[in-house]
Amino acid sequence: DMEPDDIFGWDLPEALRKPSPYPLKTILEKYGFRPEELLVVDDMKLAWDMAHPLGVKVAFAGWGRKDFPELTKEMTALCDYAFSTPEALKQFLFEEESL
Repeated sequence: DMEPDDIFGWDLPEALRKPSPYPLKTILEKYGFRPEELLVVDDMKLAWDMAHPLGVKVAFAGWGRKDFPELTKEMTALCDYAFSTPEALKQFLFEEESL
């Protein structure tokens, strides 16, 4: 029953969507976050291109890219975190709550 607050999809002009930093800049400004409070989770380098210049960390969602070892290798090297399953990402995101 969750609905996103904002969607920055492919229906926007190219200059306003990934890999442009516009979506993240908008989120930072609109909601008052700092770059270290955000985490971009994606399976493509465009996300890294968008987040890295702003100092926002990126997690590679590797579970959908198991048939692409070169991409997995590149993203694992580039990203701050890499997860091979959604469960591993969930554990990372919510491990503090269980302490």
